[in-house]
Amino acid sequence: MPKTLLLEIGTEEMPARFMLPALEQLRELVVKTLTELRLEHGQIRTMGTPRRLVAIVSEVAETQMPIIREIRGPAKHIAFDPQGNPTRAAEGFARSQGVSVQDLVVKATDKGEFVFAVKREEGRPALEVLSEALPQIIRSLSFPKTMRWEESGFRFGRPIRWVVALLGEDVIPFEIAGVRSDRVTYGRRFTGGQSIGKQITLKSADDYEKALEEAHVIVDHERRRELVKLQVQEAAQSVGGTAVMPDELVDEVTFLVEEPVALVGHFDERYLELPSEVLVTVMQHHQRYFPVLRKDDQSKLLPHFVFVSNGMPKAPDLVRQGNERVVTARFEDARFYFADDRKHRLEEFAQKLSDIVFIEDLGTMADKVERLKRLATNLYGSLSPTLLRAAELCKADLATRLVNEFTELQGVIGRVYALLDGEPIEVAEAIEDHYKPLPPDFEMPRNEIGFWLAVADRIDTLCACFDRNLIPTGSHDPFGLRRAATTLLMLLRNAPRKTSVKESIDIALKILSEMGMTQRSQGETEAQLLEFLRERLDGLLEAEGIDHDIRQAVLAAGFDDVAETFDRAKALQKLRNERTDWFNETVIAFTRVTNILAQARQKGEIVDGNVDAKVLQVEAEKELNEVVSEIAPTFAEHVRQRNFVAAFETLATLTPKINRFFDEVLVMHEDAKIRRNRLALLRRIETLLLSIADFRLVRT
Repeated sequence: MPKTLLLEIGTEEMPARFMLPALEQLRELVVKTLTELRLEHGQIRTMGTPRRLVAIVSEVAETQMPIIREIRGPAKHIAFDPQGNPTRAAEGFARSQGVSVQDLVVKATDKGEFVFAVKREEGRPALEVLSEALPQIIRSLSFPKTMRWEESGFRFGRPIRWVVALLGEDVIPFEIAGVRSDRVTYGRRFTGGQSIGKQITLKSADDYEKALEEAHVIVDHERRRELVKLQVQEAAQSVGGTAVMPDELVDEVTFLVEEPVALVGHFDERYLELPSEVLVTVMQHHQRYFPVLRKDDQSKLLPHFVFVSNGMPKAPDLVRQGNERVVTARFEDARFYFADDRKHRLEEFAQKLSDIVFIEDLGTMADKVERLKRLATNLYGSLSPTLLRAAELCKADLATRLVNEFTELQGVIGRVYALLDGEPIEVAEAIEDHYKPLPPDFEMPRNEIGFWLAVADRIDTLCACFDRNLIPTGSHDPFGLRRAATTLLMLLRNAPRKTSVKESIDIALKILSEMGMTQRSQGETEAQLLEFLRERLDGLLEAEGIDHDIRQAVLAAGFDDVAETFDRAKALQKLRNERTDWFNETVIAFTRVTNILAQARQKGEIVDGNVDAKVLQVEAEKELNEVVSEIAPTFAEHVRQRNFVAAFETLATLTPKINRFFDEVLVMHEDAKIRRNRLALLRRIETLLLSIADFRLVRT
């Protein structure tokens, strides 16, 4: 009879950011393990709280499915004589496999007829195989950082304090990190008069969720998340407002508590005189509170906040007062730093950037600002006083006391101070926006000045770091270069005009060289950086659902225009998904062209696109040349308009002509002049193909 499988890994409080990735890993590992163990099962659910990672699987079979193995032996004519009697070869094979000669069967294969020993292996009890497999699942979980706390040296996200492993009512026995699996779990902390929580002895895996809820633990994190949102909004409404609930804060709070209880706190209205961004940053990023906005004007804050307690406190007013004291102290710090900063104009802080190091051996932030002014002007395409002013001030807030205390506010405070100083709104927005796009929404800069400043900032950082060989390895990326590369590509995808990746890098490296800050050859740095950007672009294309082979084919044809690269990849994916057979037939014809050209180049043949129509002899090659000439202008216009579906369809009209050409024409003719002319004709087609992709890499 199928039973419920329960695995609970009880730990000390896990960082919230560890939880969702760990639960996804846990699910994948359970699916993989049950498949490999040949255990039939029903629904798999993974859940978690700060103190537990849980997998629950319904209807798990009590025994593995049996497996039938067929072991091939000698060929039939060797195993049996002409009269059909088994030979010594057959007898020896049967004996080695533990079966009788009479049980051998003959089966036809692509290599002829052979004898086979058919063996049925009965399944082992689920309890037995799971006791071996579950510890390996736990060992396979990975975390951004791990701890070691006991003699065996086992590492995990946080110390393991208990393990529950049940199959129905039976304990699945094993030991890991000095902890033996059992049927005992624990409620929310400080229930039952114990800091670890009330002890709960489970009779069956099916009792798990109900027993924990009675002990004040909502183990299903999705349900707990909805409770957080509902309670926080109700709490905000109780003081006449509406809560600000960004998804990332809701997710974090969900994994900070096991039993959410939302409470309202208050602060002095005088703090509302501070920029709202400062107050929101303190509440959300520093305290994990939810700010409250006015219902009638959601651009303005109310002097309240909502915080989520882990269970209802015995003295809620005391807890509320404690939270209010903490946030008031942070607001008071912010008010002091803001007042001190406002004794100076933003441009005065820009003068202090020469005291702030950009990266060791790469000058100061003042040096970086000078590079940004030159690079952004080149990218913008003309001299713009607004752009130069934004570049001069874009890093100035790094020297302010407020940003020094609240680093999340870089750019934001620059905008606020610029507006207070009377700077043009375009300049102020560009100061903030040159850090965009940022997670979670990856919003683009609001104006073109901010856009090109954002592009310049990332290209300069990447070029400077790659010149010094400060290239990310493994998980080590201290300067955030992967993020810089990814957001640069996101920006270039949305560029207001065509922008060359290579030319932009060339300009940035030239500026670095002219300022005496380069150490390696420009070509070496550029090649490494382009490969790095290619890898990041591959990841972005994958996130858009583009197949691996299409990504490789498109990138092999070049990615100097990032926006066009996305359009090419999406067009090919769309055509494959919607018209698979036709797409494959067309690609096969294209690869006939590219393959023979690749072979010719390997043989040292001269391959250019200069076709001499007078040398064409066979009707099939004349017809192909004419059709290529006819479609080329239409194809070029589709490419110019970045309509790559239409461009591919235009090329596809060549398919029957290409197939006829290869059926009737000998490309590698013994006459060098004829051979070169035919290769030139194919080169004309290849040039068109490479405007979209290297179709040799597309699987069919």
